Amino acid sequence: MLSGSRQLLQKRQFFHSHRSQPMALEQVFSDRDSEDEVDDDIADFEDRRMLDDFVDVTKDEKQIMHMWNSFVRKQRVLADGHVPWACEAFSRLHGQQLVQNTALLWGWRFFMIKLWNHSLLDGRTMNTCNIILQGFQDGSSGPK
Repeated sequence: MLSGSRQLLQKRQFFHSHRSQPMALEQVFSDRDSEDEVDDDIADFEDRRMLDDFVDVTKDEKQIMHMWNSFVRKQRVLADGHVPWACEAFSRLHGQQLVQNTALLWGWRFFMIKLWNHSLLDGRTMNTCNIILQGFQDGSSGPK
């Protein structure tokens, strides 16, 4: 019975649930579950596509949202308590890019205010992030 089922399965083409790529038969029969895999390129593409649907948001606002979404996905920011760390790390990682584009810089600051309004970010962390950004503006890499 099992070999008959296997023969039936061999006649079908299976596709990965996230990447939509054809799967080899060995992948189909393996014990490894790939449901929790996240392909960063696909996730970034989907995020950009979703953000493009917003019509009342500027290009720079969409870019800062995409940068944040990509960052939290790759860093696995999963809990509210991770947000302060994530904001500081994001400011360090993207600080140079933010200070080179005033619209992005203010978009990031506005986003931090939104996080503060929702009690996800405290004033001390916002100040630390702004000190980090000021360090990039002054030509240093900010506090370590």
